[in-house]
Amino acid sequence: MAQNHRFKKASQKEISLYTLLGESLCAVQILEDALSHSIVIKKTEPEQKKEAERLLKKHQFYTFGKAINIAIKESLLPKPLEIELSKFLDERNWLIHDSITDNKEKVRSDDYFSKLFERIKTITLKAHKLQISIEQHLIEYAEKKGRDMSMVKSAINRYYDS
Repeated sequence: MAQNHRFKKASQKEISLYTLLGESLCAVQILEDALSHSIVIKKTEPEQKKEAERLLKKHQFYTFGKAINIAIKESLLPKPLEIELSKFLDERNWLIHDSITDNKEKVRSDDYFSKLFERIKTITLKAHKLQISIEQHLIEYAEKKGRDMSMVKSAINRYYDS
């Protein structure tokens, strides 16, 4: 027997909010993936492909906080980047766990929506910035190990210029 479900149609503000949340969630997940890859690249050598693949699967299941702690404990990233990632963790956690339920009683006000939009957009931009910082660090790391990164740099430039 089919059940009759009732759903409230989303307002334009809610649709905008959901779009921003989706964009921010994607940016955070890509950052988390970049961090996992960074940890694995720093902990393995190119000839250890099987070990790297095993480690990557393991690290991709870690929480963002645990990944940051591993990177800090093992000094896998520059100190300023470690600090930025640690600061970002609180914002990431707010986005994932509390952004919608934080102030349910205020959610209808335009002022609240405006502040919520701004905070989410700031998280998105920060996630992108941190991802780029990790990418840049890995390029420099690979170049110090004698790797030619010109094709990677070219691909990144094409991606960001398109």
